[in-house]
Amino acid sequence: MASKSGQSIIKAQYHFRPKGQLKCEVHKQNDVIFLCQDCKMLICSKCSITLHKHHIDSFLEISDIKTRHNQILQDFVNETENVNIPKLNQEIFSSRTQLTSCKPLYDKLRKNIIDNTKKCKLELDKITEDYIALCDKMEVAAMDLIQTHITDLESRLETLRELSSEYKQTLQTGTSVLVYDSVTEIREMDPDIPPTPNIDMAEFTPGMDRLSHLKQALGNLKLPTDHLQVGSATSGHSDQRPVVRPKQSKEVDQASTGEVRYKLRDRPTVMSQFTYPGNITSISPTSDGRAWLCDWTDTVILIDNQGQVIQTVRHSRNIRDISLDPTTGRLWFSCYGDNTICEVSTSYTPVTRFTTEDYPVRLCVTREGRVVVGTRGIGKGYKVGVYTVDGQVLHTYIVGGYVPSISQCGVTGNIAVVMDGKRIIVYNSTLQPLVNYKGEGIQARGEGIQVRRSVTPDRFGPRTVVYDSKGNIVIADETRNTIELISGSREVHKNTSHKQRMAGISRYTEG
Repeated sequence: MASKSGQSIIKAQYHFRPKGQLKCEVHKQNDVIFLCQDCKMLICSKCSITLHKHHIDSFLEISDIKTRHNQILQDFVNETENVNIPKLNQEIFSSRTQLTSCKPLYDKLRKNIIDNTKKCKLELDKITEDYIALCDKMEVAAMDLIQTHITDLESRLETLRELSSEYKQTLQTGTSVLVYDSVTEIREMDPDIPPTPNIDMAEFTPGMDRLSHLKQALGNLKLPTDHLQVGSATSGHSDQRPVVRPKQSKEVDQASTGEVRYKLRDRPTVMSQFTYPGNITSISPTSDGRAWLCDWTDTVILIDNQGQVIQTVRHSRNIRDISLDPTTGRLWFSCYGDNTICEVSTSYTPVTRFTTEDYPVRLCVTREGRVVVGTRGIGKGYKVGVYTVDGQVLHTYIVGGYVPSISQCGVTGNIAVVMDGKRIIVYNSTLQPLVNYKGEGIQARGEGIQVRRSVTPDRFGPRTVVYDSKGNIVIADETRNTIELISGSREVHKNTSHKQRMAGISRYTEG
């Protein structure tokens, strides 16, 4: 028989004798005459006094059980023909009916999405049109204002030129009365030149979280979470299970124990491994199998998967952390010595993008083009800030201790931060705290024993946190030398011992 996932639920067993064969598989010249109930095997007379002699109390003659087994077979045939086959036919008919209605259903769903998208585009176009019209009006008003100002200035200029010429003549030939009247006229003049009118009144601020707002405007697509997953194609609503004849095999079939979205290995697969002669304070793998390294000096290097240096980038001093822009693939780094945040150009030249008020300890470039920086202020403690690429502060959050690692989830956009090597806090994109995680649920296994014990906060020592492509949190625990894979719901998927030296670098596949 098969489960809903289509796998056999009949446990395969070692078949000593092909179905229907009368001869004993061990003593091939003898017919089988007994059933050894302990072993559930048909045996011959010689087997009964040799291999199975200790099971003699469980022996039954085959002829004695034929009548009872005939009834079992008859019951099976009756139930199959009268109940199971009609049920299967009905289920097939129902499934085919549902299959026929599937395409129209999703055609309608797609049409609704497209229609609403068109409405959103029309409304966006209308908003854009209104904004542009306002810009046009503001432009005309600003230009009129400036032109009036220019006309006034030109009039003043002409008056001054005329007065200057007149007063020169007065100085040469004018009477005392004319000189007096001219000075009085000068004193009544406004000597200040009017400033240029300020036309910087209109400002456009692009939306910071466009994707979520656009999704909200478009509408929500609700998906089932139970059966429409990778590797599952049934609805799971029927308890009827089709019969599958077991194979004549010595291998034991393994029944499905539940839905699995991806398979986790007991140990990671090492893709490449080598020793590195220097220290490493941060690693950023690239999409083409290489990696950037920094070691808190004035140098960042790019290596291949065999450890060969491909490129070297130098800055002033104390490059503390590095991060790759997930959109452009360019390298960013923080310099602890001069509080600068830099981007490496395509020509491998560092360009300072902005400076921070406090010392930058860690950074992470997000998929939205923001730069998350963990900073340390002398006497001010630690904080995490979200910056634009030109250094504008968007969000800040005061944290309770040193920040060894920051990472953004490529699936949810959440930001995970290691705090003081004791806990992990997950924030949303605006630094609102969501989860405070202290290792709950992790089971530690001692060397040579099978007893597991829970990880308490004093034994949880996260050093680095990253997200994998599926949105799971990967934690490097330096207290217990382990790599932990934690799901978004904080379920512990994996606890793999990580024994290699800190000077060695390995690349692993996910899962």
